Amino acid sequence: MKWLVKKKINILKFLIFGIMIYLFIVLGTKDYKTDVPDNIRFSNEFKDISKNNLYVYVNENKVLDLLSNKKSGILFMGFSTNIWSHYYADYLNEVALENSIEEIYYYNFSKDRHLNNKTYALIVSKLKDYLTFDDSGAMDLKAPTVLIIKNGEILYFDDEITHLKGEIKPEDYFTEYRKNIVKSNFEKAIKALKGEDVYARGE
Repeated sequence: MKWLVKKKINILKFLIFGIMIYLFIVLGTKDYKTDVPDNIRFSNEFKDISKNNLYVYVNENKVLDLLSNKKSGILFMGFSTNIWSHYYADYLNEVALENSIEEIYYYNFSKDRHLNNKTYALIVSKLKDYLTFDDSGAMDLKAPTVLIIKNGEILYFDDEITHLKGEIKPEDYFTEYRKNIVKSNFEKAIKALKGEDVYARGE
C-alpha cells in the first residue's frame, strides 16, 4: 500500500510541476499592454513636457476630417525628434491650459510624410495656401506647425519657426521676449476660437 500512496504522491507532484511550467510559459508570453492615457503617452514621448498636458493623439484621417468638415480645434503637428517641436508644444499647452481648453490634437506626420500616402497628400493640398516650397520645389508640412481651426476656417497657421532651422539653436532663439510673442499669438488665436476676441492675422 505504501508504494501505491508514494506513486500517487509522485504523480500529483508531477502534475503540479507540469501545471506550474505551463502557467510560467503562458503568463510569461502574455501581452499585458494597457491603454496609456494620451497625456501620459505624450509626456513619455516629449520628456520635458509635464503630464499635465492636453495632447490627444490623432491620425491623418482625423486631421483631414478637421480640415474638410467644418470642425473646430487646435492642431499641433510635429514629432519628438524635432527639438523645436518641444518648445512649441510646451508654450501651446501652457496657453491652452490658461484659457480652459480641453484638448489639443497632436499629429505626428513623420511617417505619413515619408510614405506620402493619399490622405497625407490631401492634407498638404488643403494647406497649400499656407505652405512654402522647399529647395527641390516640393510642398510639405514642417515641424512644428500649429493650426487653430473654427468651423473649418483656419484662424491661425504658424510654421514660421521652421525656417530658422540650422541658423540658431532654440535655446538661444527663445528669449523671454520671443517666447512671450509666441504665447501671445497663441492666446489671441485661442480666444478667437472661443469667440472671446477677434484675431487679426499678420501681427
